[in-house]
Amino acid sequence: MLIRQVPSVLSSGLYAVPALVGATVVVLADVLDARGPVAAIGAAAVCFAIRMLGVHFDVDAPFPPGERRRRPE
Repeated sequence: MLIRQVPSVLSSGLYAVPALVGATVVVLADVLDARGPVAAIGAAAVCFAIRMLGVHFDVDAPFPPGERRRRPE
């Protein structure tokens, strides 16, 4: 059953953090009046680069203090 289990997307690897950074880039581009495909592609590139760095260096998402890190077996 999936009840009381944290989705693997939120607990392993970097998924949420790059997405949050990419969204921040889009918001900053909008604030700076730089809308359009360049802003979208730039945000996607930043998101992709962070994700690939996480894969390359085997970086996981941060855990709350006191939380035990569980590695998949």
